[in-house]
Amino acid sequence: MVPTASEGFAVEGAIRMFGEAGGDEAEITLDAVRVGSEWLLGEVGGGLRIAMSGVSSGRVYNAARGVGLARWALEKAFAYIGEREAFGLSISEHQGVSFPLAESAMEVHAAHLLGLNCALLLDRGMPATKELSMAKAFSTEAAVRAIDRAIQAHGAMGFTNEVGLVEAYHTMRKARVADGTSEILRRTIAGRLLSGDLEL
Repeated sequence: MVPTASEGFAVEGAIRMFGEAGGDEAEITLDAVRVGSEWLLGEVGGGLRIAMSGVSSGRVYNAARGVGLARWALEKAFAYIGEREAFGLSISEHQGVSFPLAESAMEVHAAHLLGLNCALLLDRGMPATKELSMAKAFSTEAAVRAIDRAIQAHGAMGFTNEVGLVEAYHTMRKARVADGTSEILRRTIAGRLLSGDLEL
């Protein structure tokens, strides 16, 4: 931990985050900052492990958030297409409307099971690096697709504030970057597989 009054610590500027009031990021510099033993968090050389434990929690959280928001969006979409009629027929009877939602339902179920598996591994004290990467990437990407399909099923109504789908899309699109981008997660998965961690 570094006290902000330390010599060599400077905040270069704040970067405002879209849609996050008060959630700004900051650019800081640490120029020859001395950190005394009283400011040490954990053991010397153990910082990465501590940082990664927080990332693991974030990945499981974002996977669960993806499943929850995707389920909510699909529930709204199936309710809407069951009620909405066009040319005398329920729009749910059109495969072009219902099949993409069914596809997302399959993906969300799989994402749910991935998340449960990660939670089980973490409860057993296992690092689950590969599995967390899989769950976070798959769940957040599946959620973005599910919400997008729900918006499409609602037509222009899907873009209204009343429905809330655009806000959910925005939330999950940001989650694809938080705690490791989809690309970094794929790199981690491939690295673990290449190192011999082939348990699937």
